Amino acid sequence: MSPNNQNECEILDASSSTSVSDNSVRYPLANDQTTTLQNMNYKDYLRMSEGENPELFGNPETFISSSTVQTGIGIVGQVLGALGVPFAGQIASFYSFIVGQLWPSSTVSVWEMIMKQVEDLIDQKITDSVRKTALAGLQGLGDGLDVYQKSLKNWLENRNDTRARSVVVTQYIALELDFVAKIPSFAISGQEVPLLSVYAQAANLHLLLLRDASIFGAEWGFTPGEISTFYDRQVTRTAQYSDYCVKWYNTGLDKLKGTNAASWLKYHQFRREMTLLVLDLVALFPNYDTRTYPIETTAQLTREVYTDPIVFNRETSGGFCRRWSLNSDISFSEVESAVIRSPHLFDILSEIEFYTTRAGLPLNNTEYLEYWVGHSIKYKNTNASSALERNYGTITSNKIKYYDLANKDIFQVRSLGADLANYYAQVYGVPYASFTLLDKNTGSGSVGGFTYSKPHTTMQVCTQNYNTIDEIPPENEPLSRGYSHRLSHITSYSFSKIASSPARYGNLPVFAWTHRSADVTNTVYSDKITQIPVVKAHTLVSGTTVIKGPGFTGGNILKRTSSGPLAYTSVSVKSPLSQRYRARIRYASTTNLRLFVTISGTRIYSINVNKTMNKGDDLTFNTFDLATIGTAFTFSNYSDSLTVGADSFASGGEVYVDKFELIPVNATFEAEEDLDV
Repeated sequence: MSPNNQNECEILDASSSTSVSDNSVRYPLANDQTTTLQNMNYKDYLRMSEGENPELFGNPETFISSSTVQTGIGIVGQVLGALGVPFAGQIASFYSFIVGQLWPSSTVSVWEMIMKQVEDLIDQKITDSVRKTALAGLQGLGDGLDVYQKSLKNWLENRNDTRARSVVVTQYIALELDFVAKIPSFAISGQEVPLLSVYAQAANLHLLLLRDASIFGAEWGFTPGEISTFYDRQVTRTAQYSDYCVKWYNTGLDKLKGTNAASWLKYHQFRREMTLLVLDLVALFPNYDTRTYPIETTAQLTREVYTDPIVFNRETSGGFCRRWSLNSDISFSEVESAVIRSPHLFDILSEIEFYTTRAGLPLNNTEYLEYWVGHSIKYKNTNASSALERNYGTITSNKIKYYDLANKDIFQVRSLGADLANYYAQVYGVPYASFTLLDKNTGSGSVGGFTYSKPHTTMQVCTQNYNTIDEIPPENEPLSRGYSHRLSHITSYSFSKIASSPARYGNLPVFAWTHRSADVTNTVYSDKITQIPVVKAHTLVSGTTVIKGPGFTGGNILKRTSSGPLAYTSVSVKSPLSQRYRARIRYASTTNLRLFVTISGTRIYSINVNKTMNKGDDLTFNTFDLATIGTAFTFSNYSDSLTVGADSFASGGEVYVDKFELIPVNATFEAEEDLDV
């Protein structure tokens, strides 16, 4: 493609993952390197990014952040694959994976990197004594977990061996008590926020360990009372750990609220990285309850996370260019309101249209920057028949369109932020963005993409390269199979500060991402408990609002203050239509009410439930409860509808719904009598 062609967007054929933009010569730091990066071991990539090209890939803090976030994402991915009651061998290998991630060797301290990451984000150091105590405790827990994992594996291979059983039981009891004793050292007064990621990871391990008593306790010779003791501690600690993590996440976030662009960027980064390291884990804690989830369970994270704005913001520069975040006349609130979407139903990107403009400099007829000045997004709610559309930035007649993103995941964007500047003006823009995607229409999937590319004369020292996997790394490798998030939306912040000296203006695209666990078709399984967050509806009902989740739900939730259905949801049934299910709803309410479910448009099932909270109370873990509708039902169609609603309560009562769960019923199950409707 010619760099002077302003009406086309380079399309990299999905059948070829080796295409490279012709502009790799014009933009040497934006070279796609498609094959190399997609097949590279991610830790090799991080080593490359740390050492071989510091101008391209940033400083050691970027390396620390990417490495620790990748560890967190990898653990969340493994947990998502082991919910409910996994196979026994899967548990032993899971612990082996965890030990390898958090305690990889005697020379690498992942825990120190996790601590440093949060310290840098909030500009607060953990005191030496607290750090030493925490690290010593973590090392002890790691050693104990390693010993327990090996003993568990040995016993699982010799379950009739009384000696092996005695060893694993002794080690289990000692290790669980060690967690009880050590976790308070990760919650020291005044240092809760910088220790939060450590606390969340340790809490997660403790809850997983407590689950083992429910899975193996009977075989180990525990009495029913002893098993219940461990189970009760698991239930209590699940609520305690969840509320603690949410409280201190919010405390840390609130402390970072400021008034300018620099404070917004720190706030933004803390929100993203603590979501990936803390809140995503917390959202999975309830799924470790084997009495509630006695079989394999699918959970989904529907929250969005945002990578940093694509804008020149390097610490070092030359000429007249200047870091965007140092512009004091750009306020915290205007950036936040422009780039962060208000709570909404879960949606899927279907089309992008780019708009371009050409900017110059006062008293200079030779320098110019053609850049991405606006865009139009089309997106669909889950299983919706029609798309929604939204415009960002400035819509011009000079447009570039990439149409069909159906059943395609954009999992990486490499882009270039530029600052064209002289004494009189500064222009911030993006002349280059390369999108890499997986086309799932081609069977096993093939890698391709498309590139937005425009010419400019900006000095290289006034440009900055971005790669989204630096901020949202893959779960594993290679990238084309191990990516953890898909692009869901693109917002932007357009600004014009003409009265400033120098005058400043530009457009900053911001990429929004959803976790890959969020199934785009609401698939219902016959052999698993299927969890479907209610924000994965296709249409909101009048009177229902989408509100920000409380932090432990993995995404937004729905609220209703009058009787009626909440939203209309479509599901894709991957089982014989003879398969029966029961529905379970996770809700909170300020009033007694009746929850009901409709299948194929017919309301036939309901249950009366009690209030869980008072008006004005915060939404905490224990304000939510599960309500099971005992009547079994079948679906009529492989693509069917399911709606959750609430009635029989006075107007003004508040009902919050997180998700519904579909529990497959055994063939021998005799349907209970229908509950009153």
